[in-house]
Amino acid sequence: MEKQEFGIGKLRGNLFWLVLCQCIWQFTTNIPRPYLPLYIEELGGTPSDIGLVNSVSAIAGLFLYPIGGYVADKSGRVKLISIATFLYAFSFLPFAFAPQWEWLVFASFFQQLVLFYSPILTVVMADSMIAGKRGEGFALAISLPAAIGVVSPFIGGFLVDAWGIIPAMRLIYNIGFGAGILVASIRMFTLKETLDPSRIEKINFRNFPKLIRDSYLSLVETIKWMPNLIKMLAIIQILQVFFNGVSGAFWIVYATSLIGISATSWGVTSAIQGGTRLALSQWSGKFLDKYGRRKLLIPFLAIVPLYPLIFLYFIKDFTGLSLMVFLMAIGNAFLMPGFQSLIADAVPRERRGRVTSAIGAGHFFIDIRSMGGGGGMLLFAPMALAQLLGGISYEIDPTLPFKIMSAGMTIVAVWAFFKIKDPDRLYE
Repeated sequence: MEKQEFGIGKLRGNLFWLVLCQCIWQFTTNIPRPYLPLYIEELGGTPSDIGLVNSVSAIAGLFLYPIGGYVADKSGRVKLISIATFLYAFSFLPFAFAPQWEWLVFASFFQQLVLFYSPILTVVMADSMIAGKRGEGFALAISLPAAIGVVSPFIGGFLVDAWGIIPAMRLIYNIGFGAGILVASIRMFTLKETLDPSRIEKINFRNFPKLIRDSYLSLVETIKWMPNLIKMLAIIQILQVFFNGVSGAFWIVYATSLIGISATSWGVTSAIQGGTRLALSQWSGKFLDKYGRRKLLIPFLAIVPLYPLIFLYFIKDFTGLSLMVFLMAIGNAFLMPGFQSLIADAVPRERRGRVTSAIGAGHFFIDIRSMGGGGGMLLFAPMALAQLLGGISYEIDPTLPFKIMSAGMTIVAVWAFFKIKDPDRLYE
């Protein structure tokens, strides 16, 4: 029986259910992510250990991401997403019961390993949108969960300040497990397959060595196939995850230890992010669709290198931090849906799973909460190296990761100015 198209307003069918699930994540499992560096420190870790935990997480993505994209394009998206989400739910338990920081190395590795389905969510979302209207669609799909998540930072920050980092994080990770089971169930029973039934092939999952071989060969073929625009976007993604990753885990460490920001105050920055992006979502999406991606992305990219310098030299209290986050949120309201739309519009439906598994889904945004930028096979090695470099450089000089980020994002902005354009053809 065909699943009923249910929804509210412009959010219909798959788009409604995907956004609903993301809202649940925002209200539960996304609470602990900004505080993971503090959790590692409280369990006995150093800045280098923070870099190691995050680096191992990135390395894990190298194993299964090609399989996720290959299966999604050959055998379908929905079943893969549903099963993998159940596995992801269980990945929160090792975090909840870790007795020392070394356990978090395994926990991070396992969580990223089973998160190989993540790019496919964006594929299903893109498949469910009208070509030429994806800027507005992605802006709406991103901003609504972020708005729901306005409350969660207060909860996380309050628990950390009131209970202490370890008891608070253990409770939050257990809640994450329950939320994961709920989300997996919703996805299994509501999502509708977007791959053309005539293109679905039967894959023998029992012959796992052959599946691995075919997946990696398909990855190589996909990279060779990529048109010039996608290759240029891939280079931007590689550069931004590296330079973003160098400082990503240390915004909160620097702010709490050297500026004196409390965990509750830090959590408020997420509320500022969510509220600003919701307020701008309708306009940013419409502007991206009306005026084109390039005209809006290039100016906002040019501002990005200033953020870490402002953080180092001008932020002295929570008021200054709030203003900086507000400016970041304005840029993110355009950057993330803009890059997601570029990739979705430039890639045929039958190749979207493999392309997004290779280069990521366009999760380009600057975020002081270290929430991650979306995975892709070509992104994990630079991501892992960046995390290690960030930990080492922070121990040498706490300002060094942010200076590296500023210099690197200048390179990204210049590269984008010369290489990025709107696609000539928009794929459904």
